[in-house]
Order: sequence, then structure tokens, then C-alpha cells
Amino acid sequence: MAKQEAPRAITITVVGTGAEADQQARALRGVDGVEIERLAGASEDELLENLSRGHARAVAFASPVPDLPNAIKRAVMARRHVLVAMPVALSSKQLRAIDDLAARREQAIVFDYGSLGDERLAFVRKMTGGPQALWRPRYIRSLRTGAHGGATLDELAVADLGVVLALAGGMPSRVSAFAPRVDDETGAADAAMVTLSFDGGSVAQLDVSLVEPMLRQEIAIACDGRTIVLDALDQRAPLQIQAAARHRGPQAAGQWAETVSEHPLADAGDRTARAASAFVAAARSGDAAATNAAEMANAARVWETARESMARGGELLPLSADGAYPEAKRPVLQLIHGGGRRVDDRPAPELTLVARGEHPPRSA
Repeated sequence: MAKQEAPRAITITVVGTGAEADQQARALRGVDGVEIERLAGASEDELLENLSRGHARAVAFASPVPDLPNAIKRAVMARRHVLVAMPVALSSKQLRAIDDLAARREQAIVFDYGSLGDERLAFVRKMTGGPQALWRPRYIRSLRTGAHGGATLDELAVADLGVVLALAGGMPSRVSAFAPRVDDETGAADAAMVTLSFDGGSVAQLDVSLVEPMLRQEIAIACDGRTIVLDALDQRAPLQIQAAARHRGPQAAGQWAETVSEHPLADAGDRTARAASAFVAAARSGDAAATNAAEMANAARVWETARESMARGGELLPLSADGAYPEAKRPVLQLIHGGGRRVDDRPAPELTLVARGEHPPRSA
């Protein structure tokens, strides 16, 4: 038997500090033939100095940097493939520019979706999408609660929307969203409920909350006769396929659905290792097709529309292509007469408040 050739050596710069950066460095170092160099500082000068050496073939951003789009551009211009191994909240415009840059420079720029963005997602997409699909999604529910590594609501929502859109196989036509709670100190939303309506009748619901104490991250995909459940935090059965309620027959009140089959895939640590291995393979081969910035841009575009809906009190909006939305449907209140100080002895008229579409009564 011929001896298997050793993989070509490759050096990757891991930018960042903290537990997440350490975990990413270990995962990449665990791939055969990979050498790691660490760059703790994230300033532009430090990054430029590192890139000017011309030694590493790829850069992995594993903790926040001051200007991520510019840092990615600098790395790609220096002929580095890029892994963004953290949640991000870039605008759809920024992400489209990153996708264009990757195509022009023929470099891979990969955004790691997180715990659900692995072979479980690929397996479910194969089962539910394309002409050979076994089941068609009718309803998708994404739920994430608790503090996930200090990520913001925007960062988590965009990551989860990326997964939902991948499972739905397309973009929604309409979006509505509510922010049921805001932070008492900052006034910023720390929970969101988003509903996506797709042409053809399917619906997706996404709930993200930073304030609930229980840490959860799961997605349920309801198809005809089956419900597929992806649980990022359940290492015993991270993927389950359950019979729909109408196919299970009578059961005791409160009894959980019967699990038809379980797929006990690898845990989160192994997931990070598999993501690292896939990125290294793309970097070695120079596979620019591994770039997924366009998918992230789509998720950001949906979230931007959701944010606009929140600002309008949950108004159902068409998905915006360029940030333009229909005129807000806010009630127009007009003060018709009354309320000023009296200038003579006659009594002041009563205050009359008229809502949109109504007119004050005319005097005889």
C-alpha cells in the first residue's frame, strides 16, 4: 500500500485573546500540518506589521477587533484567507463588499455560524431542500436564550437568521418583529421576536433573548409528518427526527413526543475542530468558493428589516433590498382647536383631538 502523503504545511495567524481565541487556536493546531502564530493585539498597526511578514497563509479572527471590515480587507489584500470565528453584526452592505472582495482576489472568507453551522445543518438541508428532498419545511422555529459568550443581540440574531435562511432555502418576502424588552440602563433591545413569511406559505419564527437565565440554542423544522430538532447544547442527541403529533396516536398528557431516530453527532468541541479542518482545506486549496459572506449578507438584510419593523411597533414589512421601506403607518394626530390661553372673557373651547381619517365637526 502506498504511503499517504503528508499534508502541506500551512501557518495560520490567530488574532484575539481570551477563551474563544484559545479554543480556536487549539482547534486549528489540531489539524495535520498546521502551525499557529498568535497575535494578541488587534490594532491596525499590529495587524499590518504581521501581514507584512508574508509568512502565514491565513488569518483567523477569534475575538472582536476595532474595524473588522477593514481588517478583513487588509488580510485579503495581503493574500491571506480569512476565518471569522465569532458572531458579528456587520451591515448587509459591508458583507456584500466583503463577498465582492473575496471574488476579485480569489481568497476564501469564511464566517463560522456557530454551534449549528456544521454537518447537522448540511444533513438537514439535504433532507429538506432540493429536488430530491424527503420532506418540505412548513414551519421553522429558532430559539436562543441566555448569555452566549457576551455576544450582542444583533450578533446572535444575524447568526441564527443565517441558519434559518439556509434551512428555508430562500429569502422571506415579508418580515415583522417586536422587541418585548429593553435594557433599563442602555435602552437597547435585549430580546427580539421575529416572524418571516415566505412565498408559498411557509413561516419561520426566531426568538432571541439575552435576559433569560437558561442557556438554550435549538431549531425545530416542522415538515409533513416529521419534525426535525437541532439542539446545539444537547450532546446526547443533538439531532432528532420526531413523528408529527397526528402520526403518533394517543398518548398521556404531558408526555414528550416519541423520538423516531437520533443522530448523536460530535460535541461542540469536535464541531469547532471540524470547522477548523474545513477552513484549512479551503486555505490549502485556495478554494474561494468556500466564502459564505453572501449568505451572511442575506441574514443581515433580513435583520435590518426586522429592526425597522421593531421601530414601527411590529409592522409587517416587505423585505428591503436597499434600505428603503414603505412610509410608516403611524396614526397622525392633529390638534384642531382649543387649548390656548383665553384672550377675552369667553370660555375656552374644549380640546378636540382628531385621529387620521377624521375631521372636526363644522360649525353651523
